[in-house]
Amino acid sequence: MRKRGFTLIEMVFVIVVMGILAKFGAEIFRNIYQNYINSTANNELQSDTELVLQQIGNRLQYRIKESVIARRSNGDFDPLTSVTDSNYTAFEWIGYDIDGWLGNGSSTKPAWTGFIDVDAIDTANADEDTLFSPESNTTAINNIIAALSPSAAGIGNAAIFFTGENSDVRTDYDWNNATGQLTTQSNVASHRIQAGANIQQFDDATGADFNGTDIYEQYQLSWTAYALELVDGNLTLYYDYRPWDGENYVANGTPAVLMQNVSTTKLRIIGDMINIQVCISENNITGSEYSICKEKAIF
Repeated sequence: MRKRGFTLIEMVFVIVVMGILAKFGAEIFRNIYQNYINSTANNELQSDTELVLQQIGNRLQYRIKESVIARRSNGDFDPLTSVTDSNYTAFEWIGYDIDGWLGNGSSTKPAWTGFIDVDAIDTANADEDTLFSPESNTTAINNIIAALSPSAAGIGNAAIFFTGENSDVRTDYDWNNATGQLTTQSNVASHRIQAGANIQQFDDATGADFNGTDIYEQYQLSWTAYALELVDGNLTLYYDYRPWDGENYVANGTPAVLMQNVSTTKLRIIGDMINIQVCISENNITGSEYSICKEKAIF
């Protein structure tokens, strides 16, 4: 018996077919792999960006609305309401103490109620350094702030902001740190406080008093400002610093890097709402760059 081999024509045909498969099969495989890498990068960036927007939004949601500023690289700043370009490297705002307002641990009662009894100011006896806040608890406020603050701040580092008070963001919040400390309670937005003799009392913490200060029934209490800064692709959140004590985020704030490879961060005012935009890019293992931008509205 004879064994029959392949003819030359058959071998040529097989080689041609294998060449065609090698060319188009490799291209198909490359496209499938590229789509997988892009899909993975997209999912990761979408998830990371959404998380960062949520973290920023959680803090902006409880801001003192008139306090938000945009800062340039040279240190100058503008109220966010007047921002018209993108030449800003940081955004700052003062956040009120939502943890104390909601209550602490074993108690569902708020540590501070947000109300001042304006009739309890005893001007006849010159007791103008004390504000009475019914059902507030300065001991609880102090404990909550100390637990949340890396620098172990307390109520003696806090300030109150009256709702409805007319304020100038350029001068009343001491964002420029020009005075070192706000040494008077009049003609400013930040009213520095400390615990009074009664747990429902806020005493003046400036060494002066509230004489000449417009007192409103409603207030918000704060122990920290926040700064959002973008430098060399790193988006960093700073907290636990107080401009009303002459502090700034560079020298006194506690930093937390939210995300790397960030190309753009923008905040802009739309009515009573703030719109946040974050853009991030990533060079994947195929050598191509993938970028996405996401936005979030905060009331």
